[in-house]
Amino acid sequence: MSEVNAIGPDWDMTAWFPEFRGKEYTAFREHLARDVASLQERVHDLSAIDSSSVRAWAAFLVDLEGVAQRAAHLASYLGCVGAADAIDEEIKRETASAAAARVELDKVYVSLRAALTDVDDADFEHLCAEPSQQAVRFFLTRIRERARFSMEPELEGLSAELGIDGLSAWGRLYDRISGSLEFDFEPEGEPARKLPVSMTRTLLEDPNPAVRRAALSGSNAAWSSVAEPLAASLNAIAGTRLTLYRRRSVAHFLDPALFDAAISQRTLAALFEAVEARAELPRAYLRRKAGLLGQQHLGFQDLMAPLPLEDRSRIAWADGCARVVDAFGAGYPDLARFAEMAIERRWIDHSPRAGKRPGGFCSTSGLCGESRIFITYNGAAGDVSTLAHELGHAWHGWLMRDLRTWARRYPMTLAETASTFAENLVIEATLEDPRTSAEERLFTLDARLQDAAAYLLNIWMRFRFERALYEERASGELGVQRLKELMQQAQQDCYGDALDSEQLDPWFWASKLHFYITGLSFYNFPYMFGYLFGLGIFARAREEGADFLPRYEALLRDTGRDTAEGVARRHLGVDLETPEFWNASIDLIERDWQRFTDACGDTA
Repeated sequence: MSEVNAIGPDWDMTAWFPEFRGKEYTAFREHLARDVASLQERVHDLSAIDSSSVRAWAAFLVDLEGVAQRAAHLASYLGCVGAADAIDEEIKRETASAAAARVELDKVYVSLRAALTDVDDADFEHLCAEPSQQAVRFFLTRIRERARFSMEPELEGLSAELGIDGLSAWGRLYDRISGSLEFDFEPEGEPARKLPVSMTRTLLEDPNPAVRRAALSGSNAAWSSVAEPLAASLNAIAGTRLTLYRRRSVAHFLDPALFDAAISQRTLAALFEAVEARAELPRAYLRRKAGLLGQQHLGFQDLMAPLPLEDRSRIAWADGCARVVDAFGAGYPDLARFAEMAIERRWIDHSPRAGKRPGGFCSTSGLCGESRIFITYNGAAGDVSTLAHELGHAWHGWLMRDLRTWARRYPMTLAETASTFAENLVIEATLEDPRTSAEERLFTLDARLQDAAAYLLNIWMRFRFERALYEERASGELGVQRLKELMQQAQQDCYGDALDSEQLDPWFWASKLHFYITGLSFYNFPYMFGYLFGLGIFARAREEGADFLPRYEALLRDTGRDTAEGVARRHLGVDLETPEFWNASIDLIERDWQRFTDACGDTA
């Protein structure tokens, strides 16, 4: 296990600002506030959108897009420094202050949405035909379409203001609690010690079952100690959304999530039709893995357990980076060069550290054209995969760096495309390397199938839990016990007999950050979509070779300029509203399952 870093973040954030709350930062915020106030005045002075006002509106939109880019730059910076030090009170205050200021920009968008709602089709076409707006037509169309989820402009403005001390405040509370939460780690035969909950994931990948049990039981004891405020947060987030949905005449609580994901209900239905019909595939893998681990059934703490192969030492940070770069270089040299640059320029905060928020992410600023990657690297093989995954996200942002701000806003469904692709490059490089031992090949196939089980069963479980949460929350608040029951039921429904019913994780609703993200609901099914979509694209790349890479990059650049269905039709020629594409991706998982069983031989 890597030692906890007591020094501070590894990354260099000076491309954003030389110093937190330094003179450049302060001047940036003041200038941004003045420009937002100016936009508020201008939007109210503009007349309705018609042939006589199109040019004035186009000029306004150019300025609004520039301000939006700077606001996103600020949000990216604060998100990074806040995740790196979730305990610092000054960072928390500054984040809350910036969120409050962001409301003023949200009000400008409310006015824009109202203006686009009222414009007739002909005048909207005239606006989109303006030279400065042609490249962001899709974004403007989406704003116009979002009107069906909107109240009157005055009420939307009020909602934005109340969100600071309401909806988003509950999310900030979760970040504060989780960032400072520690647990007692007491594996059998070892002295007890305090660890941040952000280290739980790595401990669940330990080959020692006692370590895994101690990690889950210890971290869950910590989560249970803060169960009441977390239950209050979850109830408030869901309850606020449902109240707003009623006022916005939203027919079903999934509709806004589908809109944000840029997919249709038919696509979601086709995705789940394929996944549910073939759920026995990942379950069979988990049952086989239980046998390999010498267990009748897996417990929840065993889902990421390594196979009982020879002793596997931890992979040092430098070695993990080298593995990723070499794997990228074998099939995608441009990506390898990019990864080297990101590592050399210190774009990655990787060290374990007290006060560091759990989870991982990649944050990109269109203003400086750079990304920053946040992970907690403890040297496990899964950490190497996470590094490749997040570098894939950064590559996606890098390919779009010359596009307009509003043309770079891609939905979460398409956000996982480049990351899945990058992960698979690392996996295939390992499997095809003649130096890879039989054990290493088995280990790699296991990791790949473990990912498949996570995306097809764990994500499905999260979706079922959140859907049940919203269904019941419509009738009143849910207590801690009921939340635990819903989570256990979702786990039983999705994992079936592949998990020991006595070793589930009823506290997953508390430990999973995704349920507390206030900007998006149902932060789950897009991961399943993205995984299978990326898997299908990777298979296409394997079939067509290097000739496919320009088309792949064109696809990534278009992710902010069309729906997911539109991107798939244009660049792949497939229909996502039928199960065929999704089943083809699952066929690749079945191929890996067969390779895995062949590699296992008669064992277990």
